[in-house]
Amino acid sequence: MENLLLIFVLGWFGANWWPGQERGAVNPKDPHPWEGPALGIIGGLAAVLVARISGVGTEAVAGAILSIASGNVAKSIVAPVFGSMRK
Repeated sequence: MENLLLIFVLGWFGANWWPGQERGAVNPKDPHPWEGPALGIIGGLAAVLVARISGVGTEAVAGAILSIASGNVAKSIVAPVFGSMRK
C-alpha cells in the first residue's frame, strides 16, 4: 500500500511539475481552478497503472523515474481535453 501511495505522489508530481516547465501564479479570475488538481489525480492514477503493469515498483530509481514520466505523459494527453472545455 505504501508503495502505491508513493507512486501516486510521484505521478502527481510529474503531472504538475516537470524540468523546463515554468508556471506562474494561479490567476484568481480563472474560472477553472480545478484543472491542476484534476491533472494531478489523473497523473497519479496513470503512474500507479503503469507501475502495476510494468512491475517495476519503487525498488529502483527506474521506478521513480517511470512514475514521474508517466504522470507527465498522462497530463500531456488529457490537458488538451481540459483546454477544449474552456471555450
